[in-house]
Amino acid sequence: MSVEMGAMGAMGAMGAMGAMGAMGAGSSGAAEPNLMLVDALIKTRGAEVDELAGAVLELPPPKKIDAPEAMAQWAPHIRQHVLLFDLISALRFQPTAAGATLQHAVPGEAVPRAIVEIDRPSPEVFKRQVLKVEAWAELREERASEILSQLTPQYAFWSAVANLQLDKRPKTLELIGLALSLASFVEMRFKHALACARPADHSPNIQPIIPTPLHGSLPSGHATEAFMVAHLLEQLLPQGARHRDQLQRLAARTSINRTVAGVHFPVDSLAGQLLGQTLGEYLIHHCRHGSKAGGGGGWRSRVLGVSDYDGAFDFLPGQAVKKGEWQELPPSSGQTDSRTALGWLWDQAWVEWIRS
Repeated sequence: MSVEMGAMGAMGAMGAMGAMGAMGAGSSGAAEPNLMLVDALIKTRGAEVDELAGAVLELPPPKKIDAPEAMAQWAPHIRQHVLLFDLISALRFQPTAAGATLQHAVPGEAVPRAIVEIDRPSPEVFKRQVLKVEAWAELREERASEILSQLTPQYAFWSAVANLQLDKRPKTLELIGLALSLASFVEMRFKHALACARPADHSPNIQPIIPTPLHGSLPSGHATEAFMVAHLLEQLLPQGARHRDQLQRLAARTSINRTVAGVHFPVDSLAGQLLGQTLGEYLIHHCRHGSKAGGGGGWRSRVLGVSDYDGAFDFLPGQAVKKGEWQELPPSSGQTDSRTALGWLWDQAWVEWIRS
């Protein structure tokens, strides 16, 4: 099962958490009634309700349009749709002569703001990288259990490092799910644009030990998502800084395991690390910008050019990449309340940690 399918499965499970015991959860997350229960409810209502009496309840006044607080009324999977729409609608993807760039389109500004740019490696780079993939195959017996366990999002591994206890922190789980969904959409767009073949397409000696995904090789989706979640947890957890080194090493090891398995080149992970770190900053900026605390901090625009593909990304989590300047969004205009739905979810997740 792919990483993005695993993320969707996790969110589908959250959508069913509120269902009544006598109800079943459908594929949409909505409750499906038990036919016997429906018949019983019809008969019970007929015995209880006086059709002539009439009863109209007084509801609270409606919330203002697009109020963040309304998010509390919706099922988790509905919140995911709303938040993902808000995030993606601000993005602009643009192919370049050497690769592709992701930008944030700021309303009222003619020039969009850069998020990340990735150039496609040359065929010569991939030829050199094939030798690394073949060499790392020696680690397969040692890493096989990790590789199989990390086919889906690495909740168990993140929890082992930071003791997440997500069963009692549902909003944190939603926030991680949102990060994974955003990463999946963006990485797939880059994969399509760059259209890089997999290691097994270059050499019959690779012989992957897991199914080769049916999409492009660069950037690595596992690396993108692992580094994005690592940065998210570092910023969300009150003592996230003390987990930073282990989370970064976990993200690096998860990425490397994909090369050991034979489905990714090391440069795929380098591109994924750059994309994941930047998307993490981008997401957190928008969450904090619309939260009670305000702020946001911006994100650092990053570029991975052809000259950066030197065959790096071995076992160290910190890889040097070209860095741009901080990109700051202007304050919200024309609003008396700058809080957003993204800020609401951030506040809710933050409270889960403060109260524990």
